[in-house]
Amino acid sequence: MRSPKLFFHSLPARLFSLVFGSLQIGAITSMSAAEEDAYQIPLRIHLITDLTMAKRGVAMTNWLTAEMIEKTVLPEVNRIWSSAKIEWTLNGIASATTKSEGREETIAHLLQATRDSEGKADPERVKKLEAILESVPLDRRAVNIFVIPYLGGTSQGVASPGKRRVIIGQWTDKPSRGLRPPDKCLLVESGEFKQGSFSRTLGHELGHILGLGHPAKGIGPFHRLMGGSQPGNELTDEEKAMARTRAAELSGQLKRP
Repeated sequence: MRSPKLFFHSLPARLFSLVFGSLQIGAITSMSAAEEDAYQIPLRIHLITDLTMAKRGVAMTNWLTAEMIEKTVLPEVNRIWSSAKIEWTLNGIASATTKSEGREETIAHLLQATRDSEGKADPERVKKLEAILESVPLDRRAVNIFVIPYLGGTSQGVASPGKRRVIIGQWTDKPSRGLRPPDKCLLVESGEFKQGSFSRTLGHELGHILGLGHPAKGIGPFHRLMGGSQPGNELTDEEKAMARTRAAELSGQLKRP
């Protein structure tokens, strides 16, 4: 049997060029496909600074910083979404204030907002928040994230896919199911999911932006980002495919002038 070295030396120059040219083209094509495989979706973070809330002796104000979001929160969100090859990028982080009209009424409503007997959060709080957030300039080429102190009893985040908007709280009483006063969210939660974190909540709400819903409880697989029994950070293959389809549409829409 002829050795590989002797075989390649015996190839005509034109055939040799065709063989290795094809290999090079294939490698370039594979690299291009891999590069195109990841969708990047920009986020604009609005840190709302003029909502001060007090509940059960706890004064809740904005405590997250741009550095925390950029160096801790966003990397964790992208780690969660890396299996779907979706990357969230920053279009900026800025402090913002709400409209004074209706602000105190909205704060009072949020402090008393609870879930109903079926576990659904109070929808009226979102309408009231939308009204006072109208004064915040939106980034039309990004998903806009509004970070407020507190979103209501046992609530941490809410998404409006059609408006490409997420509202997320920095304080929560969700881990105690409202039995204890609100506390600052963890930025990230290492190891097994126990009470959630700001990063996971943001990752979950971004799942809603990409068209994902809540799975039914008691039905596996478990440890899922979108909820169900035994929540976690995992995405099913079906969820990844659905999210990527929406990410392709969304990334195209956000590039429009």
